[in-house]
Amino acid sequence: MHGIVGATAAGTPVDLGPELERRMLVPLLLAKGKAVSRLELTDWMWDEAPEDAPDEIEEHLTGLRRRLAALRFRQTMVNRDQVCRLTIAPEQVDAHRLTSAVTEADRLDDRTAAARLREVLDLCAGVPLAGLSGRRIARCRHALLEERRNAEIALIRTESRLGRAEEHVPDLVRLSHERLADTEVVGLAVATLHRTGRLAEAAALYDRHREHLIELGMSMRKLLPDPRVESH
Repeated sequence: MHGIVGATAAGTPVDLGPELERRMLVPLLLAKGKAVSRLELTDWMWDEAPEDAPDEIEEHLTGLRRRLAALRFRQTMVNRDQVCRLTIAPEQVDAHRLTSAVTEADRLDDRTAAARLREVLDLCAGVPLAGLSGRRIARCRHALLEERRNAEIALIRTESRLGRAEEHVPDLVRLSHERLADTEVVGLAVATLHRTGRLAEAAALYDRHREHLIELGMSMRKLLPDPRVESH
């Protein structure tokens, strides 16, 4: 789901059909084997459904089932009683692997967690749902990007405990600008910049964070310590 919605067989990318079939596949993959109604599929496939949507859905379901069968997922698609179900294990879907890695990071030792997070972030490096359009797709893309940011932050926190935060300064700065109201993320970036001798950048980021909180009308009680003020 990160990158073009598709599949691989023996390491080789496999075409999963035209855009409408790939749009249809998204909610089925997100559902983790739970039933998805025809009405829900319609909402993902079209912003404004055509009059012959029921017939088109049936046609695209047939095409998708045929493509999955070619990947040896012959019993994967269940389609009856106006609902559909895709019985693919969550670990076979990159987005679910990413979520799992973030959830389990705190239960693993830091070295193992960092290695797993790096592996899954490499897997999820592409633009989510690339080549697909539509309102539901756009909202899903935003959610997938946010989940990837969560994984990046989890990795940086873990690497910081291992004494390797300095290696992630560019990513920390980028994430801080993307989450300027997040005191924890900005605080880690400010502290790392300060520790590596980049005081001017640390101070500038601190000031932008403070101004942003004021603009949002947020409480200043948890404001970060100013990196220009020496603690005693």
